[in-house]
Amino acid sequence: MTDIVMQAKGFTRFDFSDGHYSHPVYDKGHGPKVIVMHELPGLTHTVLDFADRLIAAGFRVYLPLLFGELLDDAPVGNLAKLCISKEFGHLKAGTTAPVCDWLRALSREVQQQTPATERVGAIGMCVTGAFVIPLILEDAVVTGVVSQPSIPFSAVYRATGLGEGDWMREMNVSDQDLFDAADCAADKDKHILVQRFIDDRLCPAARVQLIAERFDQQAELHEYPSPTPHVAHPHAVLTEEYANAEPSDTDPTRIALQRVIEFLRVHLS
Repeated sequence: MTDIVMQAKGFTRFDFSDGHYSHPVYDKGHGPKVIVMHELPGLTHTVLDFADRLIAAGFRVYLPLLFGELLDDAPVGNLAKLCISKEFGHLKAGTTAPVCDWLRALSREVQQQTPATERVGAIGMCVTGAFVIPLILEDAVVTGVVSQPSIPFSAVYRATGLGEGDWMREMNVSDQDLFDAADCAADKDKHILVQRFIDDRLCPAARVQLIAERFDQQAELHEYPSPTPHVAHPHAVLTEEYANAEPSDTDPTRIALQRVIEFLRVHLS
């Protein structure tokens, strides 16, 4: 039934396997290609709305369903499954999950669907935010957006603001991949955009600052105030917070979206 909904929205589906894992992928649009990796709640309606905004801006969007049920908003259930998932490396800090190998293979497949000169971009959000880093190692991927990378997180810090520690500078990719991707970006002139809300307790400032430091001149870091109406600890810059914010061009969510669009246009042109 959900596939029928996707078809009604103009998305086509193909199933992609790298020989180890297989996931359905939905694509729609025309123009430069962007792989959008969904958040912990799943490939939800707010993610589809974000994809449609990119499509309206002139991109062809690929949406892999990485976990959960299509269009089902289930953050708690998905978190429980990912914590024991080998494909996601049990969400362990300092380890690049095997699903990143699948995503890298997908980027090659996406590029090969058109002439080899075609460039591919990637957007990761929340639990997939840091996955852009190993994707940068692929020749096919020339740019990416690292949006509010949230793994690992502290439930205590999220609830109380207490419990700061080394976990704030960790992420669910290996240190080696971080260093290699930064070197690759410098050598091949690849650029990333990194973003979060200032008051986000799932994605601490130290994490995005570390990414920006490693990528140096190849990275742009933007931190945004809370959207309007005010949210105590906003997180989902491009999806849920965008949907709940006032539709004003000056709202931080609208500024962030436009910045992402312009960034991708520049680096995928």
